[in-house]
Amino acid sequence: MVSFTFSNLFKVLVRNQYRWIIFLSCMLWGTAHAVTQAQINTSASTVKQLKQEVANTETAIRSQEKNLWSLDKQILDKRKSVREERTEERKLFHEAKRQLKLQNFEVERIEKDISLVDFDIDIVRRDQERDQQRHAALNVLKQRLAQSDYEARQKDYQKQIADLDNKKQPLLAELERAKTKLAELQQQLQTQKDDVDDHSMDADPRIASLISKRDSTAQELNNLRAQLNNQQTRLRQANDTFNQLVTQFKQEQSAQQKSAQAKAAVPKAVSAPVRPKVALEGEFASYVFVISGDQEPNIESTLHLKSWVESYGAKYIEANWNGFGQGTGPNNSLGFQEAFREYVRQIPQNSKIILIGHGLGGGAAIEAATRVAYSEKRTIDFLAVLDPMGSAGLRANIVYDTRGACVRPDPGNTMTNAEYIACIKSAKKRMITSNIKYFYNRWQKDAQGPLDYQRQIASIDAKGNVVSVPTASGRFTIENGTEADQRRVYFAGDKDAHKLLLAEEAKVLPKLLVQHLR
Repeated sequence: MVSFTFSNLFKVLVRNQYRWIIFLSCMLWGTAHAVTQAQINTSASTVKQLKQEVANTETAIRSQEKNLWSLDKQILDKRKSVREERTEERKLFHEAKRQLKLQNFEVERIEKDISLVDFDIDIVRRDQERDQQRHAALNVLKQRLAQSDYEARQKDYQKQIADLDNKKQPLLAELERAKTKLAELQQQLQTQKDDVDDHSMDADPRIASLISKRDSTAQELNNLRAQLNNQQTRLRQANDTFNQLVTQFKQEQSAQQKSAQAKAAVPKAVSAPVRPKVALEGEFASYVFVISGDQEPNIESTLHLKSWVESYGAKYIEANWNGFGQGTGPNNSLGFQEAFREYVRQIPQNSKIILIGHGLGGGAAIEAATRVAYSEKRTIDFLAVLDPMGSAGLRANIVYDTRGACVRPDPGNTMTNAEYIACIKSAKKRMITSNIKYFYNRWQKDAQGPLDYQRQIASIDAKGNVVSVPTASGRFTIENGTEADQRRVYFAGDKDAHKLLLAEEAKVLPKLLVQHLR
């Protein structure tokens, strides 16, 4: 009887080994990492408090920006009034410049006259020296005969030199006076220049006080922005902590339910493994996934690739950015990614995988290739994206690794645009990973497809000035080993540019695909 009891017990344990393993694991997990509702409530309260701090800081930033704009306007108005006050001084300044120029001409004239007199003196002295040399070259007898004429000529030369020196002295005195007057005019001009120079205008006490106030306001604004960045970082961390707690709490609740079911379960044979949600029939040399976005839910109607692809013996699979079939699923690409993972696991290792996406479908294709296929260690032979965009319909949320954090630009709201620009600057560009052999990317900036399609938007710089800055580019960073062809296509501002891009690429894609389907 005892032997029979132990035998039955052994059979029950063997037939229910998986249930007991799950039961024991759940008990150990719950003991080591138990999460209480109180922890979740505390975390939620922290998130709420941080959100309120962020909102208060944003309100303070908007108030300081208004103050900054007001001070800028006051400074401009005050500069205008001071400039008008200096009109008469400016006239005197220009008159002094004219007088200085005339005096420069006068100095140059006198110096030229003096140089002419010096030239004449040099000529007379040269003639005198030559006469002396000729006389010295004569023999003694001839020198005595020509002595009187020689002395007469020498006296004449001396007289000419003396006359020229007398003519030069008044010119030197005139030059000295002209230079003195020139120095006085230069000093006068420099004094007047300080009075009319726009650069010295800010030294005016009325303007200097406003500038000082503006600088202090700008510094306070920069401090608030730094504070906001810090608060947003803490908020993201708090949100992550809250989500982790909630996820762990749900896992523990699920584990407890499974353990309760394991205790109450009647011994049964081990059930067969669960079949995957999707199934592929047969094996193909290539698998082509065509992913539509929300604005064009059926891009096959424009591309017309299905029959052409299948003529090469490839498998053609249509999908939407948020799932397969009719595209029913959550308002994100997670459903598509998980289904794509199951497809990838069934595709033979030696088969080629090709992804083509448009709009949100392009963003889903990029995430599927760089995350799902990369984690599964599968090569994507050809990835083509047309005007791709990420969550919230923004190009920035797919070109940059923002985790969907960027907000939509608003043409009439520089604050919102500043948040958008800050989001781009704080994020790294998404990497097109090396498991992708060929990356083909086309985008446009003429009309709405992506909600941040504009080339330039009005934003605010660090000093509070309104500036024009570019939106996110459609160009991705490429990892070594991936061949890429990326280019923006111009449609001259056509409002249907998003659709036109799809139609244009319908002519190009077959030529690119053929080398990957053969």
